Amino acid sequence: MIITGNPQTGLAHELEKIYPYAEFCSRTNGYELTSLNDQKRFVEQAVKHDVIIINSALWRFTQTVLLDLVYKALVNANKQAHIVCIGSTTDRVKKGGSWLYNAEKKALRDYANTLGLTGVWSNKPKISLISFGTLSNNQHKHPDRQCLDTAQAAEYIKWLIDQPKHVNINEISIDPMQDQYWYKDE
Repeated sequence: MIITGNPQTGLAHELEKIYPYAEFCSRTNGYELTSLNDQKRFVEQAVKHDVIIINSALWRFTQTVLLDLVYKALVNANKQAHIVCIGSTTDRVKKGGSWLYNAEKKALRDYANTLGLTGVWSNKPKISLISFGTLSNNQHKHPDRQCLDTAQAAEYIKWLIDQPKHVNINEISIDPMQDQYWYKDE
């Protein structure tokens, strides 16, 4: 298994607890994934794995670009693997604004679903998109918001990966409920 993201922080840190044998690629170990050269290096490593998790809030549509590069390399190598993309429920935002992050996550969602259909109907890689609302590692940015615990998010990713090989979970969106009613009796 190979995962983008820093295993010392955020969701990647929680995934590292579940998958201590996974290979991680981030700036902390010399992968600047917004650089074409390091994207190519990542793809060379990714093709060696059966599960590839494209995680973290990379900018300039890097998650979508990595999905494209990894998918095409797997197809060229005639390798069936499971690519898991970590999206955001902000991809559903319909209000006006100039925040590029939600557009990047919309692009990732659309492309993951497009490529995912090819895997369902042929011997291409299997692709799943799992999108989360605000995670607890970003609570400081949204102090009034209920956040989803990053450890729980990592467990949802593990659940998705652990499904039978002959089934693909194409897409999951998970939001923490904001009304206090849902937190009574916890």
